Amino acid sequence: MAEKSWKVSVLTRLIISFIVILTPVYGLGIFIYNSGLQVLRRELSNSMISQVSYYLDDLENEIQRIRMLQYELLNDTDINRMATISQALTNIESRDSLLRIRNRLFAIKNSSAYIKSSTVMIPGAGKEVTDMDVSGFKNEKYEKMKSLEKNADTSIIYADNSMYLIVPYPSSYITGRDPIFIITAELSRDELETALKAMASNPDEGAALYDFGSGNIIATGYNDMFHEEIRKNIFDDSGAITENAKIITIDGSKFLVAYKTSGYFDAVLYKYVPEQAVFETLKDFRIWFVVFSLLSLAVIVIYSIYVYKFIHKPLNRLVSSFREVKKGNFDINIEHEVDDEFRFIYRNFNSMVGNLKSLIEQTYTQKLLVQKANMKQLQSQINPHFLYNSFFILNTMARTGDNENLEKFTEQLGRYFQFVTRSAADEVSLEKEVEHARVYTEIQALRFSNRIKVTFEELPEEFSGIMVPRLILQPLIENAFEHGLSMKKDNGLLSVSFKKYEDELHIMVENNGEDISGEELKLLQYKLANKNDNNDEVTALQNINQRLKLKFGQEYGIAVDKGERGGFKVTISIPCSEYSNRG
Repeated sequence: MAEKSWKVSVLTRLIISFIVILTPVYGLGIFIYNSGLQVLRRELSNSMISQVSYYLDDLENEIQRIRMLQYELLNDTDINRMATISQALTNIESRDSLLRIRNRLFAIKNSSAYIKSSTVMIPGAGKEVTDMDVSGFKNEKYEKMKSLEKNADTSIIYADNSMYLIVPYPSSYITGRDPIFIITAELSRDELETALKAMASNPDEGAALYDFGSGNIIATGYNDMFHEEIRKNIFDDSGAITENAKIITIDGSKFLVAYKTSGYFDAVLYKYVPEQAVFETLKDFRIWFVVFSLLSLAVIVIYSIYVYKFIHKPLNRLVSSFREVKKGNFDINIEHEVDDEFRFIYRNFNSMVGNLKSLIEQTYTQKLLVQKANMKQLQSQINPHFLYNSFFILNTMARTGDNENLEKFTEQLGRYFQFVTRSAADEVSLEKEVEHARVYTEIQALRFSNRIKVTFEELPEEFSGIMVPRLILQPLIENAFEHGLSMKKDNGLLSVSFKKYEDELHIMVENNGEDISGEELKLLQYKLANKNDNNDEVTALQNINQRLKLKFGQEYGIAVDKGERGGFKVTISIPCSEYSNRG
């Protein structure tokens, strides 16, 4: 049987114990590393939130200032005169008023980099004044601005990819009539993008301003899907949160995003930074952490090598020596170079093996000689039986005048008795034993060819070297012919087959001869299971069964049962894993 291995070896226990001791130290290093990451993430998040908040507050203040300048124009004398009494003014007065209006618009435009152009539309005078020129009134543009008047309370109005600040006077939603003039300021999208780009310190960073009402976005990089994914991750929190920073994952990449919402704009401003860029400053710290990890691993490896060389290796050598003794090798002697506990154990082991060897020579060897003599006696009982049957077959063939097969029969008979008489060895290879049985089967098949069909499988090559007691298969075939098939007038069947079951080889001899009764089968099984201790005659089956048990052990031998074809089946079981490589 296979040797049992330990569940946990001493070496494994020692290494595990050392790792357990080092684990708290390594855990402390991991804690320090993670704490550093948390502090850095928190500080960077706060810094980004402050930057976003500062820019958004500055933008709100700037837009509010521009709107205040627009509201101041509502009381401008020139604009009101042109909107109400332009027909009463002379050409010179109208021209001077329009120039003054243009100058004021020019001053408003120059007051902020975010203003692209500033305009006053006066339908009553049929004029449109910009910060650069005075032109004729454009009714289409007036109607477009008037249609946007309902959103005038919103700080920024988005239309046709442009952004406006619109102040109508008076509001048609209040008076129910068209405004007499509309003051507009178109904001510069390029300047807003430039301001957002100024928030980024490297190309991988970016910022965006998103308007909730219109869905308009001003961004410095990536595509719309990227920014949509950012917004989904930002607003999965409570709506009460107006500013925050969080790590989000997009397409497998992590970003640190800081954002702040604006009630004034009804918009959100956010800045995103790749996490890899954020923690670039921790590169040196990561290197030291890797060094610490490698150093810990090196300590474990050095300790493991030390324990293996000075503890596990000597102990394993002692265990291997015990296994050799268990297998029967008593000529073993082990030495230890270092004068320590193992040298003391080794010397006492050598002394114990020597004493055990002397004891075995006196007792166990004598028992083996007795068993061998008993096996020799059991085997000798078979030979006369074979001889009697052989002469009977020869006599029958001569008497019946079967001269055609007589020569073939005598040749086979010679090969058969050559096997029986040429060697006094108690054991032969399974290949030779099967070949001998095959010769005998051919002899019988020749005799009963008209009424018995024989099937004899080839022995698998892997089992040919197994050493077995002589004459264990041929007597079973002989019994099948003489007792099972002798009364069969036709359609007799005999089969010899081989099959491996786990670590056993089964040799099966089956016939379809006379059916054995249940009582007879139980009696035969009982005799095979119990050793014959009295003087009763030992049958061929018992003889073979005892010899197999003496050779291989009590768990092997012969089993009998009814055959699948209605006759009798005998199965020889022998171990194959331990003996298959022996020759």
